[in-house]
Amino acid sequence: MKIVNIKVDDVRFPTSKHLDGSDAVHKFPDYSAAYVTIQTDSGLEGYGYTFSLGRGNEVIGACVQALSAHFIGKDFETEVWDNMMRRGENAGSYYSVCQDGQMRWIGPEKGVMALACGAIFNAVWDLRARIEGKPLWEWVAAMSPEQLVELIDFQHITDYITKEE
Repeated sequence: MKIVNIKVDDVRFPTSKHLDGSDAVHKFPDYSAAYVTIQTDSGLEGYGYTFSLGRGNEVIGACVQALSAHFIGKDFETEVWDNMMRRGENAGSYYSVCQDGQMRWIGPEKGVMALACGAIFNAVWDLRARIEGKPLWEWVAAMSPEQLVELIDFQHITDYITKEE
């Protein structure tokens, strides 16, 4: 099953109109979401999103589109999912997207890169669960601890927990 497109919808809620959700820092927030759809040649789709405030969606959407080159034309099973967490050499699809050499200056793992990658990989996980025919929560809950650990990046959390624990 090949990925044929990654689409981003800019969903905004005009919460600034009545100052819903405003505070001392965010005086005119328009609660928003960059909604990502991974489309495949089989017709199956995966959905993910990340939250923002108004115009932030435009930047996240542009980042998602720039990162989509890592996915378009790739086989979902072998080139994206099975290859996702090649931790030893930090070369799996997760790392190649989150550590994109030409996008590192606006990330990695923070800011717009973190938001764009979060929306994309939420959609990747959702597509995987749809392939299995289960809601994402149910598919993850059925994993053995060993299966789940293989899909976690422990790079920044080993001060608190390690893979072995």
